[in-house]
Formats: sequence, C-alpha cells, structure tokens
Amino acid sequence: MSAKAASKPRLLWFDLTSAQNAEQCTQQFTPPCEVTLAYGLGSLPAADEKNLPDMICLQFDRPDSSGLNLLLEIKRRAPSIPITMLTVQHSEELAVWAFRSGAWEYLTLPLSGAERQRYLKSLRDLHELRRRPPGSQRLRPVRTEQLPDCVRLNRGQHAHQPLYAALAHIDNHFRERIEEKEMAELCAMTVVRFSRMFKQNCGIGFQEYVMRKRMQAAEELLLNSEIPVSSVAYMVGFKDPSYFARAFRQYFGHSPSACRQAQPAETTTPLPDQLDRRASDRLQ
Repeated sequence: MSAKAASKPRLLWFDLTSAQNAEQCTQQFTPPCEVTLAYGLGSLPAADEKNLPDMICLQFDRPDSSGLNLLLEIKRRAPSIPITMLTVQHSEELAVWAFRSGAWEYLTLPLSGAERQRYLKSLRDLHELRRRPPGSQRLRPVRTEQLPDCVRLNRGQHAHQPLYAALAHIDNHFRERIEEKEMAELCAMTVVRFSRMFKQNCGIGFQEYVMRKRMQAAEELLLNSEIPVSSVAYMVGFKDPSYFARAFRQYFGHSPSACRQAQPAETTTPLPDQLDRRASDRLQ
C-alpha cells in the first residue's frame, strides 16, 4: 500500500441494496477515502490484523430484518470498528434503533453536498485519531461543528418560528403521505392560518413544498444511481410511476430518463441544502 493511500481513511463497504448499486454511492467518497467493497461476513478483518478499516459502512435502500441483523452481527464480531448506516428509506424509529445498536453515524441518502463534506471531515478526524500511537494525546473526532439553528435559538426566537415543527416533519417524512391538516395541528394552527403563514414564510404553498422535496430527492437518485425509474418513484413517495413521470416532466421540463442521461454538472436545479437554506432564511 502506498504512503498516499495509507493517509486516507479506509472504509469497508457492505452493499445491502436490492439493486447492488453501492458503487454509485461510494464514488462520492473517492478519492478522499480508500473504499473496499465487502462480500459477506468473511470480509471482516481479524481483530489482530494490521491496517484495520477506520469505518464499516452498511448501505441500504429499504432496510429489512436480515440486513439489520447483519449490522448487529458485524458490531458483535468487530466491536472496535465504528459503523455507519446509510439508508434511502428513513424514519425516526430506524435512526434511534441504529444508534441504540451502536452505530457511530447514520446518514440518509441521497447526501447533500454539505452533509457529505461534514462526514468526510469526521472520517479524516477519526482516521487521524486511530493512527496515533498508544499513549499519545487522545483527540475526540467532531461529527458536527455547529449546533442546528433550532437548538441555538433562544425561547424568544422560538416564538417567532411557528413552522419549524412542520418543516422538520416534512424533511423527515416527505416520502410518505402528509396532510396539510395534520401539519396545521402540529403547529397548533387552523388550516387557513397555517396555509397563509406557510406561503408567506416559504414563498410557496404547502403542497408545492412537499412536491419540491420529492422532486429534489428523485433527481439525486436518478443522477447518482442506477435504480430503475419506477423504483425511484416509489422511493420518493409516488404510488404511480406514470404519474411520477408526468410530475417530473412538469417540474423539470424533461423526463426522468432524460435526467439520467444528462451529466450532473449540466443540471441547474439548486441543491436541496441551498433551497432549504432559502426557506430557513425567510423564517429568520
């Protein structure tokens, strides 16, 4: 192994996706990291092996019991190596389960540019920590540099952020059916007041906001994976692939297939984190 390669964080990557398309995702972590695809539990290194991986990554699209049990078995066999769980299908219950089971990090796919950079920094910090000789000063890797805005706000500012609960729920559950009435109740408002305040602060209506979230996620999947278009439709919350194709064309001006054939650099659609930042700025 070259000195240059040795300076990179080493990732052992388990592909647990239904389409076996992890290579599309791992490309986001190379060349900053050295990624090795794993094929079953036999790929796990022995405890006394030199150059152990800095991280074991398990990539899911829709986690099932066998995949989650595999995570537990990997944690049991290699307890000294931290684990990252990456998943397309996300829920709060799944995230809580992952951390309770000993996962070091939990990431929802597709990753935004900011989230990817944060994670790469954490990997570099972790790699540097694990390379330090025994007895040297121990450093703790930092997973995030700043507290989320919702934590840093004081009580007075929170009083002026009545939509945060709804926006947070949409961010986590836009792949599911979300009723405006439920969001209004979550924010302790009538539907009329919620609708008016949502459009006033976000610049677009509630349904359009949810649709935008789904379209952004669909575009990311189409550009960065080989998942079939029909599967992408289901993953972002559509029950009918034909309706998804029509909605996608109406939103972007071209079909999902045309989007996949285009180069990522050609898209002019703002990234999700940029759009989310605009919505957050309007709430300040």
